[in-house]
Amino acid sequence: WYQRRVREAVVSTQSTGDRAFLKELHSLKDRVSDSMLVGMVNHGSETLKNNPEYPKNFVSELRKFSVKLMSIGYSLVHTKDYTDIFIDLDEMILCPWASAGLSVSHLELGLSTLMACYVTAVQNTGLYSTVPVFEKYLRCVSSCFAGSC
Repeated sequence: WYQRRVREAVVSTQSTGDRAFLKELHSLKDRVSDSMLVGMVNHGSETLKNNPEYPKNFVSELRKFSVKLMSIGYSLVHTKDYTDIFIDLDEMILCPWASAGLSVSHLELGLSTLMACYVTAVQNTGLYSTVPVFEKYLRCVSSCFAGSC
């Protein structure tokens, strides 16, 4: 299963558009700092802290998750790097997330929360043009998680 999924990812990323996407994703590193990501999550997820539907550690894990997730994205420089994304997502995201007692449904909620936090935080800044790149990356990550469940 894993090798098939990696082959599909690599074959589907050989276009010029995807190379341009990787370049844009990598350029976010200079524009969106780790502290900015954590600030976005802190500000945007205030309402989740007191919601009994979410585990108490959800927001703190989401902070760590967002930084690790972008670290993985920033390292995707060449289309061949897609072969590593599954390993990185498993080791840096899935395992720690599960160890914290959070489920895959919490992971999907984390991705959508992160997207909403990002859009809200950059709405009135010069970074609003980065929303499509950020959104495409989160969709890619979400499809990886869907394939691993």
